[in-house]
Amino acid sequence: MIKALYTSITGMSATQNALSVTSNNIANAQTAGYKKQKAIFDDLLYNNTVGSRGDGSYAGTNPKSVGNGLKFSGTATDFSDGSITLTGEKMETAIEGNGLFIVGDRNGGNIEYTRKGSFGASADNFITATGGQYVLGYGVKPGTQEIDFSSQPSAIKLPVGSAIGGSVTDKATLGGNLSRNQSNLSTDFTIYDDEGNSITLRLDIKQATRKEPVGDGKGDGDGEKTVDVPVPGEYTYTFSMRNDSQNEKEFKPVNGEDGTPLTKNIKFDKTGKLEKLDEDVQRNPQTGEVTQGGTIKIPFANKDLELNLGGLTNYPTGKTLTATNVAGRPAAIANDYSISDGGFVMMRYSDGSMKVVGQLAVATFPNTGGLMKSGNGNYIATPSSGIPAIGVAGENGAGNVRGGAKESSNVDLSVEFVDLMLYQRGFQGNAKVIKVSDEVLNEVVNLIR
Repeated sequence: MIKALYTSITGMSATQNALSVTSNNIANAQTAGYKKQKAIFDDLLYNNTVGSRGDGSYAGTNPKSVGNGLKFSGTATDFSDGSITLTGEKMETAIEGNGLFIVGDRNGGNIEYTRKGSFGASADNFITATGGQYVLGYGVKPGTQEIDFSSQPSAIKLPVGSAIGGSVTDKATLGGNLSRNQSNLSTDFTIYDDEGNSITLRLDIKQATRKEPVGDGKGDGDGEKTVDVPVPGEYTYTFSMRNDSQNEKEFKPVNGEDGTPLTKNIKFDKTGKLEKLDEDVQRNPQTGEVTQGGTIKIPFANKDLELNLGGLTNYPTGKTLTATNVAGRPAAIANDYSISDGGFVMMRYSDGSMKVVGQLAVATFPNTGGLMKSGNGNYIATPSSGIPAIGVAGENGAGNVRGGAKESSNVDLSVEFVDLMLYQRGFQGNAKVIKVSDEVLNEVVNLIR
Protein backbone atom coordinates (compact mmCIF):
# COMPACT_ATOMS: atom_id res chain seq x y z
CA MET A 1 0.00 0.00 0.00
CA ILE A 2 2.85 2.36 0.80
CA LYS A 3 4.20 1.80 -2.72
CA ALA A 4 0.81 2.60 -4.22
CA LEU A 5 0.73 5.87 -2.32
CA TYR A 6 4.09 7.01 -3.66
CA THR A 7 3.26 5.84 -7.19
CA SER A 8 0.07 7.88 -7.19
CA ILE A 9 1.95 10.90 -5.88
CA THR A 10 4.20 10.80 -8.96
CA GLY A 11 1.10 10.69 -11.16
CA MET A 12 -0.43 13.68 -9.41
CA SER A 13 2.80 15.65 -9.66
CA ALA A 14 3.20 14.91 -13.38
CA THR A 15 -0.39 15.78 -14.27
CA GLN A 16 -0.09 18.95 -12.19
CA ASN A 17 2.84 20.05 -14.38
CA ALA A 18 0.89 19.09 -17.49
CA LEU A 19 -2.01 21.26 -16.31
CA SER A 20 0.44 24.16 -15.97
CA VAL A 21 1.62 23.65 -19.57
CA THR A 22 -1.93 23.55 -20.88
CA SER A 23 -3.00 26.60 -18.89
CA ASN A 24 0.01 28.49 -20.27
CA ASN A 25 -1.04 27.59 -23.81
CA ILE A 26 -4.57 28.81 -23.14
CA ALA A 27 -3.28 32.03 -21.57
CA ASN A 28 -1.18 32.74 -24.69
CA ALA A 29 -3.84 31.87 -27.25
CA GLN A 30 -3.87 35.53 -28.37
CA THR A 31 -0.11 36.18 -28.11
CA ALA A 32 1.41 37.02 -31.49
CA GLY A 33 3.96 34.44 -32.63
CA TYR A 34 3.44 32.18 -29.60
CA LYS A 35 4.22 28.49 -30.17
CA LYS A 36 2.26 25.97 -28.12
CA GLN A 37 3.92 23.33 -25.95
CA LYS A 38 3.02 19.75 -25.20
CA ALA A 39 3.72 17.94 -21.94
CA ILE A 40 5.97 14.87 -22.19
CA PHE A 41 5.75 11.97 -19.69
CA ASP A 42 8.03 9.00 -19.02
CA ASP A 43 7.49 6.01 -16.77
CA LEU A 44 9.84 5.60 -13.82
CA LEU A 45 12.32 2.84 -12.97
CA TYR A 46 10.80 -0.62 -12.66
CA ASN A 47 11.29 -3.31 -10.05
CA ASN A 48 12.05 -6.31 -12.24
CA THR A 49 12.23 -10.06 -11.68
CA VAL A 50 14.33 -11.80 -14.30
CA GLY A 51 12.55 -14.56 -16.19
CA SER A 52 13.94 -18.07 -16.68
CA ARG A 53 14.51 -20.26 -19.71
CA GLY A 54 12.85 -23.65 -19.99
CA ASP A 55 15.05 -26.74 -19.46
CA GLY A 56 13.05 -29.21 -21.52
CA SER A 57 11.08 -30.54 -18.56
CA TYR A 58 9.53 -27.20 -17.52
CA ALA A 59 8.55 -24.18 -19.47
CA GLY A 60 10.34 -20.92 -18.86
CA THR A 61 8.91 -17.94 -16.96
CA ASN A 62 8.49 -14.38 -18.16
CA PRO A 63 10.15 -11.49 -16.36
CA LYS A 64 7.96 -9.59 -13.94
CA SER A 65 8.00 -5.80 -13.71
CA VAL A 66 6.31 -3.52 -11.23
CA GLY A 67 6.32 0.19 -12.12
CA ASN A 68 7.07 3.06 -9.76
CA GLY A 69 4.88 5.69 -11.42
CA LEU A 70 5.73 8.37 -13.97
CA LYS A 71 7.62 11.60 -14.26
CA PHE A 72 7.10 14.87 -16.10
CA SER A 73 10.02 14.88 -18.58
CA GLY A 74 9.49 18.36 -19.96
CA THR A 75 7.82 19.99 -22.92
CA ALA A 76 8.04 19.89 -26.71
CA THR A 77 7.48 23.14 -28.60
CA ASP A 78 5.35 22.98 -31.74
CA PHE A 79 6.84 25.40 -34.31
CA SER A 80 4.11 24.97 -36.89
CA ASP A 81 2.93 28.25 -38.43
CA GLY A 82 0.17 30.27 -36.86
CA SER A 83 -2.35 31.95 -39.13
CA ILE A 84 -1.13 35.11 -40.90
CA THR A 85 -3.35 38.19 -40.58
CA LEU A 86 -2.80 41.34 -42.63
CA THR A 87 -2.90 44.29 -40.23
CA GLY A 88 -1.43 47.09 -42.33
CA GLU A 89 0.73 48.17 -39.39
CA LYS A 90 3.93 49.61 -40.84
CA MET A 91 6.30 47.88 -38.38
CA GLU A 92 4.46 44.58 -37.95
CA THR A 93 5.92 41.55 -39.74
CA ALA A 94 5.40 37.80 -39.91
CA ILE A 95 7.44 34.87 -41.22
CA GLU A 96 5.65 32.42 -43.48
CA GLY A 97 7.43 29.11 -43.00
CA ASN A 98 10.72 28.36 -41.32
CA GLY A 99 12.94 30.91 -39.58
CA LEU A 100 13.12 33.36 -36.70
CA PHE A 101 13.97 37.05 -36.38
CA ILE A 102 17.16 37.93 -34.53
CA VAL A 103 17.23 40.35 -31.58
CA GLY A 104 20.06 41.46 -29.33
CA ASP A 105 21.98 44.49 -28.14
CA ARG A 106 23.04 47.36 -30.38
CA ASN A 107 26.38 45.74 -31.21
CA GLY A 108 24.84 42.42 -32.19
CA GLY A 109 25.59 40.61 -28.92
CA ASN A 110 23.36 38.77 -26.39
CA ILE A 111 21.47 37.26 -29.27
CA GLU A 112 18.03 35.71 -28.96
CA TYR A 113 15.48 34.68 -31.56
CA THR A 114 11.78 35.37 -31.96
CA ARG A 115 8.77 34.73 -34.18
CA LYS A 116 7.00 37.77 -32.78
CA GLY A 117 7.33 40.43 -35.45
CA SER A 118 5.58 43.29 -33.64
CA PHE A 119 8.38 45.81 -33.93
CA GLY A 120 8.70 49.51 -33.19
CA ALA A 121 11.29 52.26 -33.08
CA SER A 122 13.34 53.61 -30.19
CA ALA A 123 13.77 57.29 -29.33
CA ASP A 124 17.06 57.26 -31.24
CA ASN A 125 15.41 55.66 -34.30
CA PHE A 126 16.56 52.04 -34.06
CA ILE A 127 14.18 49.16 -34.80
CA THR A 128 13.27 47.42 -31.53
CA ALA A 129 11.34 44.36 -30.36
CA THR A 130 8.62 44.39 -27.71
CA GLY A 131 11.10 43.26 -25.06
CA GLY A 132 13.29 46.32 -25.65
CA GLN A 133 15.97 44.51 -27.60
CA TYR A 134 17.26 45.74 -30.94
CA VAL A 135 16.14 43.95 -34.08
CA LEU A 136 19.20 42.88 -36.06
CA GLY A 137 19.69 43.03 -39.79
CA TYR A 138 21.79 44.41 -42.61
CA GLY A 139 22.28 47.96 -43.86
CA VAL A 140 22.90 49.15 -47.41
CA LYS A 141 26.07 50.04 -49.25
CA PRO A 142 26.79 53.79 -49.12
CA GLY A 143 24.94 55.76 -51.75
CA THR A 144 22.95 52.74 -52.97
CA GLN A 145 19.92 50.64 -52.11
CA GLU A 146 21.92 47.41 -52.31
CA ILE A 147 21.98 45.33 -49.12
CA ASP A 148 25.45 45.08 -47.58
CA PHE A 149 26.15 41.53 -46.39
CA SER A 150 29.84 42.15 -45.70
CA SER A 151 29.37 42.32 -41.91
CA GLN A 152 27.43 40.47 -39.23
CA PRO A 153 23.85 41.55 -38.50
CA SER A 154 23.59 44.57 -36.22
CA ALA A 155 20.97 47.03 -35.01
CA ILE A 156 19.18 48.77 -37.88
CA LYS A 157 19.19 52.56 -37.80
CA LEU A 158 16.26 54.43 -39.32
CA PRO A 159 17.66 57.60 -40.97
CA VAL A 160 14.73 59.81 -39.99
CA GLY A 161 15.37 63.43 -40.97
CA SER A 162 18.07 62.60 -43.50
CA ALA A 163 17.88 64.25 -46.91
CA ILE A 164 18.32 63.07 -50.46
CA GLY A 165 19.37 65.57 -53.09
CA GLY A 166 17.12 66.52 -55.93
CA SER A 167 17.84 65.94 -59.60
CA VAL A 168 17.84 68.55 -62.33
CA THR A 169 15.06 68.72 -64.89
CA ASP A 170 16.59 67.99 -68.28
CA LYS A 171 13.52 66.87 -70.22
CA ALA A 172 9.83 67.71 -70.48
CA THR A 173 7.03 67.31 -73.01
CA LEU A 174 4.62 70.10 -73.95
CA GLY A 175 1.42 69.11 -75.67
CA GLY A 176 -1.98 70.49 -76.55
CA ASN A 177 -3.87 72.34 -79.25
CA LEU A 178 -3.35 75.98 -80.21
CA SER A 179 -6.79 76.87 -81.48
CA ARG A 180 -6.83 78.90 -84.67
CA ASN A 181 -9.43 81.08 -83.01
CA GLN A 182 -7.35 81.68 -79.87
CA SER A 183 -4.53 84.20 -80.17
CA ASN A 184 -2.76 83.66 -76.83
CA LEU A 185 -2.10 80.63 -74.63
CA SER A 186 0.23 80.01 -71.68
CA THR A 187 1.13 77.38 -69.09
CA ASP A 188 3.26 77.21 -65.95
CA PHE A 189 5.05 74.09 -64.77
CA THR A 190 7.61 73.29 -62.11
CA ILE A 191 11.16 72.26 -62.89
CA TYR A 192 14.09 71.58 -60.54
CA ASP A 193 17.67 72.79 -60.54
CA ASP A 194 20.67 70.62 -59.66
CA GLU A 195 20.11 71.26 -55.94
CA GLY A 196 16.48 70.19 -56.08
CA ASN A 197 15.12 73.73 -55.74
CA SER A 198 11.80 74.28 -57.50
CA ILE A 199 11.46 76.87 -60.23
CA THR A 200 8.40 77.83 -62.24
CA LEU A 201 8.94 77.83 -65.99
CA ARG A 202 6.37 79.78 -67.97
CA LEU A 203 5.62 79.26 -71.65
CA ASP A 204 3.70 81.98 -73.47
CA ILE A 205 2.52 81.31 -77.01
CA LYS A 206 1.12 84.13 -79.13
CA GLN A 207 -0.09 84.16 -82.70
CA ALA A 208 2.44 85.76 -85.01
CA THR A 209 1.46 88.97 -86.80
CA ARG A 210 2.66 90.97 -89.75
CA LYS A 211 2.17 94.64 -90.55
CA GLU A 212 -0.06 95.46 -93.49
CA PRO A 213 -0.97 98.92 -94.87
CA VAL A 214 -4.42 100.32 -94.14
CA GLY A 215 -6.53 102.27 -96.67
CA ASP A 216 -4.40 104.17 -99.18
CA GLY A 217 -1.31 103.38 -97.21
CA LYS A 218 -0.61 107.07 -96.44
CA GLY A 219 0.02 108.04 -92.89
CA ASP A 220 -0.20 111.43 -91.18
CA GLY A 221 3.54 111.84 -91.48
CA ASP A 222 6.17 110.38 -93.69
CA GLY A 223 5.51 106.84 -92.44
CA GLU A 224 3.11 104.31 -93.87
CA LYS A 225 -0.07 103.59 -91.86
CA THR A 226 -0.18 99.88 -90.95
CA VAL A 227 -1.95 97.41 -88.64
CA ASP A 228 -0.86 94.08 -87.16
CA VAL A 229 -2.55 91.21 -88.98
CA PRO A 230 -2.48 87.63 -87.58
CA VAL A 231 -0.52 85.13 -89.64
CA PRO A 232 -2.47 81.84 -89.90
CA GLY A 233 -0.61 78.85 -88.52
CA GLU A 234 2.33 80.86 -87.15
CA TYR A 235 3.06 81.61 -83.52
CA THR A 236 5.84 82.93 -81.33
CA TYR A 237 6.77 81.35 -78.03
CA THR A 238 8.50 82.90 -75.05
CA PHE A 239 10.01 81.19 -72.00
CA SER A 240 10.56 82.91 -68.68
CA MET A 241 11.44 81.70 -65.18
CA ARG A 242 10.62 82.75 -61.67
CA ASN A 243 11.81 81.30 -58.41
CA ASP A 244 9.51 79.82 -55.80
CA SER A 245 8.42 82.41 -53.25
CA GLN A 246 9.82 80.19 -50.50
CA ASN A 247 13.15 79.79 -52.24
CA GLU A 248 15.84 82.23 -51.21
CA LYS A 249 17.91 81.59 -54.31
CA GLU A 250 17.31 83.96 -57.24
CA PHE A 251 17.03 82.78 -60.82
CA LYS A 252 17.49 84.82 -63.95
CA PRO A 253 15.01 84.55 -66.82
CA VAL A 254 15.89 82.50 -69.86
CA ASN A 255 17.40 85.22 -72.02
CA GLY A 256 18.21 85.64 -75.66
CA GLU A 257 21.53 86.99 -76.84
CA ASP A 258 20.45 90.61 -76.36
CA GLY A 259 19.14 90.05 -72.84
CA THR A 260 15.47 89.90 -73.81
CA PRO A 261 13.27 86.88 -73.09
CA LEU A 262 13.95 83.98 -75.42
CA THR A 263 11.41 84.23 -78.24
CA LYS A 264 11.20 81.96 -81.28
CA ASN A 265 8.71 80.92 -83.92
CA ILE A 266 6.36 77.96 -84.35
CA LYS A 267 4.77 77.12 -87.68
CA PHE A 268 1.95 74.66 -88.42
CA ASP A 269 0.86 73.28 -91.79
CA LYS A 270 -2.66 73.52 -93.17
CA THR A 271 -3.68 70.24 -91.53
CA GLY A 272 -2.84 71.61 -88.08
CA LYS A 273 0.35 69.59 -87.54
CA LEU A 274 3.64 71.09 -86.42
CA GLU A 275 5.73 71.98 -89.44
CA LYS A 276 8.64 74.00 -88.11
CA LEU A 277 10.21 74.82 -84.76
CA ASP A 278 13.87 75.80 -84.81
CA GLU A 279 14.17 73.60 -87.86
CA ASP A 280 11.88 71.79 -90.23
CA VAL A 281 9.97 68.97 -88.57
CA GLN A 282 10.29 65.51 -90.06
CA ARG A 283 7.72 62.79 -89.47
CA ASN A 284 7.43 59.05 -89.92
CA PRO A 285 5.25 58.72 -93.05
CA GLN A 286 3.51 55.60 -91.68
CA THR A 287 2.77 56.74 -88.12
CA GLY A 288 2.94 60.51 -88.41
CA GLU A 289 5.21 60.68 -85.33
CA VAL A 290 7.82 63.43 -85.19
CA THR A 291 11.27 61.96 -85.80
CA GLN A 292 13.33 65.15 -86.04
CA GLY A 293 12.96 68.82 -85.27
CA GLY A 294 10.24 68.59 -82.63
CA THR A 295 12.40 69.65 -79.69
CA ILE A 296 14.05 72.81 -78.47
CA LYS A 297 16.83 73.29 -75.95
CA ILE A 298 17.16 76.12 -73.49
CA PRO A 299 20.11 76.70 -71.13
CA PHE A 300 19.31 75.71 -67.55
CA ALA A 301 21.34 74.66 -64.47
CA ASN A 302 24.63 74.37 -66.35
CA LYS A 303 23.08 72.12 -68.96
CA ASP A 304 20.35 72.11 -71.60
CA LEU A 305 16.68 71.57 -70.82
CA GLU A 306 15.20 69.67 -73.75
CA LEU A 307 11.54 70.41 -74.39
CA ASN A 308 9.55 68.25 -76.77
CA LEU A 309 6.86 70.24 -78.60
CA GLY A 310 6.27 67.69 -81.33
CA GLY A 311 2.79 66.92 -80.05
CA LEU A 312 1.41 70.46 -80.44
CA THR A 313 -1.42 70.87 -82.96
CA ASN A 314 -3.28 73.78 -84.58
CA TYR A 315 -6.82 72.58 -85.11
CA PRO A 316 -9.74 75.00 -85.39
CA THR A 317 -11.34 74.37 -82.01
CA GLY A 318 -10.22 73.49 -78.52
CA LYS A 319 -7.38 75.09 -76.61
CA THR A 320 -5.08 73.18 -74.28
CA LEU A 321 -1.46 73.50 -73.29
CA THR A 322 0.02 71.16 -70.68
CA ALA A 323 3.42 69.92 -69.57
CA THR A 324 3.92 66.17 -69.03
CA ASN A 325 6.81 63.79 -68.38
CA VAL A 326 8.72 66.50 -66.56
CA ALA A 327 11.99 64.98 -65.36
CA GLY A 328 13.77 65.89 -62.12
CA ARG A 329 12.71 65.87 -58.51
CA PRO A 330 13.03 68.14 -55.48
CA ALA A 331 15.26 67.54 -52.49
CA ALA A 332 13.40 65.40 -49.94
CA ILE A 333 13.51 64.61 -46.20
CA ALA A 334 13.00 61.13 -44.72
CA ASN A 335 9.91 61.40 -42.53
CA ASP A 336 8.42 57.91 -42.20
CA TYR A 337 9.38 54.23 -42.30
CA SER A 338 7.95 50.76 -42.71
CA ILE A 339 8.90 47.12 -43.27
CA SER A 340 7.84 45.60 -46.58
CA ASP A 341 7.61 42.05 -47.90
CA GLY A 342 10.97 40.31 -47.81
CA GLY A 343 11.87 42.12 -44.60
CA PHE A 344 13.12 45.23 -46.41
CA VAL A 345 13.28 48.35 -44.26
CA MET A 346 11.84 51.25 -46.25
CA MET A 347 12.11 55.00 -45.71
CA ARG A 348 9.48 57.34 -47.10
CA TYR A 349 10.55 60.83 -48.13
CA SER A 350 8.66 64.10 -48.26
CA ASP A 351 8.36 63.89 -52.04
CA GLY A 352 6.54 60.55 -51.75
CA SER A 353 9.48 58.42 -52.88
CA MET A 354 10.53 55.22 -51.09
CA LYS A 355 14.06 53.99 -50.48
CA VAL A 356 15.50 50.71 -49.13
CA VAL A 357 17.75 51.32 -46.10
CA GLY A 358 18.12 47.79 -44.72
CA GLN A 359 16.80 44.24 -44.44
CA LEU A 360 15.88 42.12 -41.42
CA ALA A 361 18.08 39.12 -40.70
CA VAL A 362 16.46 35.67 -40.39
CA ALA A 363 17.95 32.61 -38.65
CA THR A 364 17.21 28.94 -39.32
CA PHE A 365 18.23 25.99 -37.12
CA PRO A 366 18.96 22.31 -37.78
CA ASN A 367 16.63 21.48 -34.87
CA THR A 368 14.20 24.28 -34.11
CA GLY A 369 12.62 22.16 -31.39
CA GLY A 370 15.89 22.40 -29.44
CA LEU A 371 15.43 26.12 -28.78
CA MET A 372 14.68 27.18 -25.22
CA LYS A 373 12.05 29.78 -24.41
CA SER A 374 13.29 32.85 -22.54
CA GLY A 375 10.21 35.07 -22.31
CA ASN A 376 8.88 38.01 -24.35
CA GLY A 377 8.33 35.56 -27.19
CA ASN A 378 12.08 34.95 -27.46
CA TYR A 379 14.18 31.79 -27.70
CA ILE A 380 17.77 30.96 -26.84
CA ALA A 381 19.93 28.61 -28.89
CA THR A 382 21.08 25.41 -27.15
CA PRO A 383 23.45 22.58 -28.11
CA SER A 384 20.34 20.64 -29.09
CA SER A 385 19.15 23.31 -31.53
CA GLY A 386 22.45 23.38 -33.40
CA ILE A 387 24.31 26.31 -34.94
CA PRO A 388 22.00 28.75 -36.74
CA ALA A 389 22.35 29.71 -40.38
CA ILE A 390 22.04 33.50 -40.62
CA GLY A 391 20.68 35.19 -43.73
CA VAL A 392 17.53 36.90 -44.96
CA ALA A 393 14.08 35.82 -46.10
CA GLY A 394 14.21 33.06 -48.69
CA GLU A 395 17.76 31.95 -47.82
CA ASN A 396 19.01 28.87 -45.92
CA GLY A 397 15.54 27.35 -45.96
CA ALA A 398 13.91 30.41 -44.42
CA GLY A 399 10.39 31.38 -45.42
CA ASN A 400 9.15 34.70 -46.70
CA VAL A 401 8.73 37.76 -44.49
CA ARG A 402 5.39 39.53 -44.85
CA GLY A 403 5.20 43.23 -44.11
CA GLY A 404 2.11 44.67 -42.44
CA ALA A 405 1.14 41.23 -41.14
CA LYS A 406 0.90 39.38 -37.82
CA GLU A 407 1.39 35.70 -37.06
CA SER A 408 -1.18 34.52 -34.56
CA SER A 409 -0.55 31.93 -31.86
CA ASN A 410 -0.77 28.33 -33.11
CA VAL A 411 -2.75 27.29 -30.02
CA ASP A 412 -5.94 25.35 -30.81
CA LEU A 413 -8.24 26.00 -27.86
CA SER A 414 -10.45 23.00 -28.57
CA VAL A 415 -7.44 20.67 -28.28
CA GLU A 416 -6.23 22.44 -25.14
CA PHE A 417 -9.59 22.07 -23.40
CA VAL A 418 -9.67 18.35 -24.21
CA ASP A 419 -6.16 17.97 -22.78
CA LEU A 420 -7.25 19.96 -19.75
CA MET A 421 -10.08 17.50 -19.07
CA LEU A 422 -7.81 14.48 -19.56
CA TYR A 423 -5.19 15.82 -17.16
CA GLN A 424 -7.90 16.69 -14.67
CA ARG A 425 -9.23 13.13 -14.82
CA GLY A 426 -5.72 11.78 -14.47
CA PHE A 427 -5.18 13.89 -11.36
CA GLN A 428 -8.52 12.77 -9.93
CA GLY A 429 -7.69 9.13 -10.65
CA ASN A 430 -4.38 9.31 -8.81
CA ALA A 431 -6.03 11.10 -5.92
CA LYS A 432 -8.61 8.30 -5.78
CA VAL A 433 -5.84 5.69 -5.62
CA ILE A 434 -4.33 7.50 -2.64
CA LYS A 435 -7.72 7.56 -0.94
CA VAL A 436 -8.28 3.84 -1.55
CA SER A 437 -4.75 3.00 -0.38
CA ASP A 438 -5.36 4.97 2.79
CA GLU A 439 -8.58 3.05 3.44
CA VAL A 440 -6.80 -0.28 2.91
CA LEU A 441 -4.03 0.76 5.31
CA ASN A 442 -6.68 1.77 7.81
CA GLU A 443 -8.29 -1.69 7.55
CA VAL A 444 -4.90 -3.34 8.07
CA VAL A 445 -4.27 -1.27 11.18
CA ASN A 446 -7.72 -2.17 12.54
CA LEU A 447 -6.99 -5.91 12.22
CA ILE A 448 -5.02 -5.89 15.47
CA ARG A 449 -7.62 -4.06 17.52
